[in-house]
Amino acid sequence: MKKIFLLILCPFLFLSCKGQESHKIKKITADELDTALQDTIQLVDVRTPAEYKQGHIEGALNIDVTGASFEKDLQQLNKNEPVYIYCRSGQRSNTAAKKMEQAGFNTVYDLKGGINKWNMEVVR
Repeated sequence: MKKIFLLILCPFLFLSCKGQESHKIKKITADELDTALQDTIQLVDVRTPAEYKQGHIEGALNIDVTGASFEKDLQQLNKNEPVYIYCRSGQRSNTAAKKMEQAGFNTVYDLKGGINKWNMEVVR
């Protein structure tokens, strides 16, 4: 009887967790970001200033997600317009995206694989 109960309950638990994913944070590919860059967008590099100086996507603003002033620095962005973010590999931008959602940003596009993926797929 317990097995039948678990077989019936498990799919509902899975769907319940799935429903908690954010609709404001969207993962995008390097090609999708490249296309978006044809327009004027809010592009943010969330790496450290030292990493940013080593190389960044043209037009990106540097707001370090690990910096003490991250939330304050976000105020220079328009929360109602989409914001595109990236880091080195995708870990810190995921953290930044969640913080931005909590700060009231409507749409955050997070580059899958970060600038590493960008450099492999777009930069020639």
